[in-house]
Amino acid sequence: MAISNRGRIDRALNLLCQGLYPYLKQEMQGVYSNSWEKEAKSCLPKHKPLKQKSADSILSEDVAMLLLVMSKQWDKVFNEKLNSTGNGLVTELIQVRNDWAHQVPFSTANTYRALDSIARLLKAVSAPQADIKEVEKQQQEVLRLLSQEQTRQENRHFSAEEDRIRERLSDLLKRLPFQEADLLNQALTHRSYLYENPKAVSKDNQLLEFLGDALLTFLSGQYLYRHYSNKNEGDLTRLRSLLVEDKQLAKFAAALNIGQWMLLGRGEATSGGTAKESLLSNTFEAIIGAYFLDSGIEAVRDFVEPLFTPVVEELISSGSEPDSNIPGDPKNQLQECVHQNIGPITPQYITIQEAGPDHAKEFTVEVRINGQVYGQGSGRSKKEAEKRAAEAALKKLRLI
Repeated sequence: MAISNRGRIDRALNLLCQGLYPYLKQEMQGVYSNSWEKEAKSCLPKHKPLKQKSADSILSEDVAMLLLVMSKQWDKVFNEKLNSTGNGLVTELIQVRNDWAHQVPFSTANTYRALDSIARLLKAVSAPQADIKEVEKQQQEVLRLLSQEQTRQENRHFSAEEDRIRERLSDLLKRLPFQEADLLNQALTHRSYLYENPKAVSKDNQLLEFLGDALLTFLSGQYLYRHYSNKNEGDLTRLRSLLVEDKQLAKFAAALNIGQWMLLGRGEATSGGTAKESLLSNTFEAIIGAYFLDSGIEAVRDFVEPLFTPVVEELISSGSEPDSNIPGDPKNQLQECVHQNIGPITPQYITIQEAGPDHAKEFTVEVRINGQVYGQGSGRSKKEAEKRAAEAALKKLRLI
């Protein structure tokens, strides 16, 4: 029987409770010694049923109470070891648990994000590897769910169109041996081309781009965790941001000469679209999403890890590590700035305008902190607009 998104969240929250409680108890005892239960209980709601139970029995069974205590005791007990990133995870997971308790539906994308945050917090507190692997296994299953609508029937005969695509993309297929070349062709198809040529193609690459973005974030994080576990979470987060930022993904795409195979509308093509950083980056993400659907996660990992290795080695050998002030992703920078200077608050990105036709939309986004607008940005995608808004907020805060 298939597990629902709610069921996956339920299971992951139980694993979080199981892995988080021993850590909380240890750290609270380290600060408060034998009075740790009294201090923990002072953070809990004053409900009569809770008053009648020991803090030990409450916290070992209720992840909501665990997260609440961690949040309230953050500065005194947990900040030194888990820093602001950990505080952000705790804040986010309090909301996840509340949504779960109030029967709020979880989209597949939100389920993936929740599982990712749970896995990261479990790693941060050195929870049992079996628990972490179980959550990561669920993450991979959710990635497959995201791809269901594009699942193709296996072992179908190549059509004449498939043969034509294979001939056109033969050089690229030597680097990326797709079983179904039309998936690769879709990954190369910009929405402007679909708008102008609706009879030539049936789908653009936007959904594949979304899937590829999630995969690259997951695989780069896993790669760094395996190969650079001596670094702290903040450093790894910034390194991951550098590996998956638009500038670097565009370089990966350029190395594959992706520009020469991209299918663009006339306007995009004549304005130099094949060399645009944003289009190259988005197309590379779409190719990764398509390759996952075609050949699976291991094939994608075998393809991207050799790309990651020289980039990270160069950053480290040149002394340009995260601690040496490499500018990370603007959204990550803003998140850390807010946690350090304002508190455990997550900036909210609100799309306030969508302008233009479907094939050439421009999005305008505001970033709000505690309800106050700190920045606004525009771009050809929501992701680009959010980054521009984060940059504007950082300028307002005079951090860039």
